[in-house]
Amino acid sequence: MQSRRDVQRQRSRISGKKLVVRTLMFLLVVILVTWGTFALATQPMRSAQHQAIRLAKRYAGLKTTNGFYTYNRDHTYYTVSGENRQGQAVLVIVPQKGGKLRVVKQSNGLTKQEAIAKVRSENKVKKVLRAAPGVFNDHVVWEVSYRNANGSLCYDLLNFTSGKYVQRINNL
Repeated sequence: MQSRRDVQRQRSRISGKKLVVRTLMFLLVVILVTWGTFALATQPMRSAQHQAIRLAKRYAGLKTTNGFYTYNRDHTYYTVSGENRQGQAVLVIVPQKGGKLRVVKQSNGLTKQEAIAKVRSENKVKKVLRAAPGVFNDHVVWEVSYRNANGSLCYDLLNFTSGKYVQRINNL
């Protein structure tokens, strides 16, 4: 026969196991809800990326891809970087709302690193947030967004071909 003390220990072990199982189930639910929310939130961008890559391969002859950018100014553009069938590094700029694709050889303009370096050399940049190619006033540009030394948000547009400043928005 079990003593009263043994019965209490056994009940305590069972309630401890229930607590562990309930805690693990709660954590699993939290993880699944978080993951689901993230997946739903990023789905439109992933869909746009897949569509832009598909269009770039189909209509611009892109063979491989190595980058994807989003540009939002007057209009939204998605840019896919990679190599075309001739082995040339290109940027394929796809307008969000339809229209003509633009294909530019990367050798004909600034690279992402060169655009960032130019902005860094001429401004007091604390942190570069991103750089993305797009179209502004019918010209291909690099948009570099950054925080300046004061912590203010800044946007610089550089002409893709010449590297000249097209527009500067500082201290937002």
